[in-house]
Amino acid sequence: MRKVIALGVLATLLPTLALARGNHPMAGCGLGYLLLSNKDNDKVTQILGGITNATGGQTFGISSGTSGCTEDGAVKLARATEVFADVNLTSLRQEMAAGEGEYVNTFADLLGANEATRPQMVRFFQSEYQTLFPTAGTSSEEMLQTLSEKLAAHPELLG
Repeated sequence: MRKVIALGVLATLLPTLALARGNHPMAGCGLGYLLLSNKDNDKVTQILGGITNATGGQTFGISSGTSGCTEDGAVKLARATEVFADVNLTSLRQEMAAGEGEYVNTFADLLGANEATRPQMVRFFQSEYQTLFPTAGTSSEEMLQTLSEKLAAHPELLG
């Protein structure tokens, strides 16, 4: 029964969650921000907002970029990487096979490589090419999933 109620509340708040953005008070972003953002910005309201955020709503907001949480850091970077890979998949495929190129260097930077580790990461893309693109129809999403699994074993490439 609790799950049904929680889903009902979430469904009711979802449109608001998607529209709320930044400029949040001391309690931060999250469900507490949404429920109490139009209230007085006093200490009691902020404490109640903080307690409400501690229920897990803030985690959802941060990871999804909703509930007044801005999409900075990892979420924004991951999304930028996904878009770049999707839009430039043909060029990435060619340059990863060749082990050089503007697109593959930019992609390495988006993944977190620095100036020192970028050449190693580009060589890594080339050495893992068959795994990253097992078929001609491999999508950017499939490539990114495989790449994520492979890079987990090589954190030194991320700078």
